[in-house]
Amino acid sequence: MNLDIAKLITNGEEYKKLNFIKNKQQEPYLIKNYSQNWKAQKEWDFEFLLKLDPESIVNTVVGNAAAGEKQIIPMTLKTYIENIKNENSNEYLTTFHLFKRYPHLKKHVSINDIKKNSVLQHLLAWIAPKGAITGFHQDWSENINVQIKGSKVFYLVSPKFDDFMYISSKFERISKTSLVDLKNVDFKKFPLFSNVEIKKFILKPSDAIYIPYGWWHFVESLEPSINISVHYWEIKDLLKKLPLELIKVFFHDLGLYKKHNCACHQIKNNKYIKRG
Repeated sequence: MNLDIAKLITNGEEYKKLNFIKNKQQEPYLIKNYSQNWKAQKEWDFEFLLKLDPESIVNTVVGNAAAGEKQIIPMTLKTYIENIKNENSNEYLTTFHLFKRYPHLKKHVSINDIKKNSVLQHLLAWIAPKGAITGFHQDWSENINVQIKGSKVFYLVSPKFDDFMYISSKFERISKTSLVDLKNVDFKKFPLFSNVEIKKFILKPSDAIYIPYGWWHFVESLEPSINISVHYWEIKDLLKKLPLELIKVFFHDLGLYKKHNCACHQIKNNKYIKRG
């Protein structure tokens, strides 16, 4: 298992000159100052989130959701944010549909560079306490992940190492997950994982990471953090895998496909509860 140093772009303008999205880069990059002019970057913090709708219910996750080792715990947004502020939280508000709940917040981010070169975009928020983990997973999309508050570390593995990643049979939405826990790798159980090469990136406020299609990533919050991911697709990407995956998602959400074997739901008191 080799650890590589991340490639770096020193500012957002350099990123735009490279035209990542249009040219379909094959390597991940850290982009400094990507969101420095966003309203979200200037105004968002935990107090800001708390004022949105403090009594609304959110479904938080305890455990490694990507590996399906999770418990879903509903609570009010107010309770969740206060727990983070008081350093009394091991729950994680992951894949949170913040922009669907509060559409006006779309004006707080600027993804025109992405919109110009893609036909579909999907924004998610990740609100995390220190130590929160998203296990190794592989998205079927391009991805720009933007750090608003706090810091996170990303560990990335190229899809050329798919055969060494021990893919889980658990269903995940438009994604695949790995059984390997990077924080505690069992090399007796997963010996081939020793062959992978890992790239490490640390994101600080206003940093972004470009994650190419199919790259595995394992993410840990180094401190309480707010993060936005922008998944996007070109036409050829949409036609490749997305239609079949969306059909799977549709039947899964109805409880008709892998209801008891997924990383995104939990059955509790005979209710089918989805995270986020």
